[in-house]
Amino acid sequence: MNEAVRAEVLAELDALRRASGVAAGHADLVREYSADGSECRIVFADLADGEVGELVRGERELARSGGYALEWKVYGHDRQQGLAAALEAAGFEPDEEEQVLVLPVDEAPSALCDTSGYDVRQVTDGAALDDYAEISRQIGRRNADEERRQLARLLEEQPDVMSVHIAYAQGEPVSCGRVHFQAGSPFAELAGARTKTTHRRQGFFTAVVGSRLRQARERGCALLVTDALPTSEPILRKRGFEVVTFTRPYIFEPEVPPS
Repeated sequence: MNEAVRAEVLAELDALRRASGVAAGHADLVREYSADGSECRIVFADLADGEVGELVRGERELARSGGYALEWKVYGHDRQQGLAAALEAAGFEPDEEEQVLVLPVDEAPSALCDTSGYDVRQVTDGAALDDYAEISRQIGRRNADEERRQLARLLEEQPDVMSVHIAYAQGEPVSCGRVHFQAGSPFAELAGARTKTTHRRQGFFTAVVGSRLRQARERGCALLVTDALPTSEPILRKRGFEVVTFTRPYIFEPEVPPS
């Protein structure tokens, strides 16, 4: 990917980040809240270098007074300097770095869309999300039941903005993933990919990617984008995805007062 194309992709990514939450009134900062208000993610921030520390501390205090967990997503191409250091100084804990990968839909290898030999189904109602939660619990994900409830609400209220795909082995749910769409954006965002430990290295992860790619193509999307941990990055890069930047979440969880 040449630099001009990369710059264009990053500009589209920033537009997606800006549109994915609620803009704060006091700064160029975008928050994304969970349905129940227990969690908040800062998905975009374009801050002047001199105000970084003050705004980080302000967001921390809002999370503390509001009693919600706060995740701040830092990206490798963010303009402001010293953000990661300011977050750590304010008590945020860094999580694992992820690579942001993109794949032009028209350039995707045809074999990636071929899911023959795998039973991959698109979830259309909340009841089927029990299978998604089962996979999440098997790999040790926290809050699997709350996530299931939030996804069910989104499927019911905004069925055009998210799809859930689940792969089965002899009727058992073994791998899953989501794809998110946003009106006016060329991106389809892959998220929530997970596979039971008992069924890894058997092609299920790739089959779920292919199923979501096929839907993105049908809906006219130009690019797939996803954040990839070191476990999934090599798989995706072998199938044509390219790195455009990195992201790292920083987490602040306010202390729960003693009862």
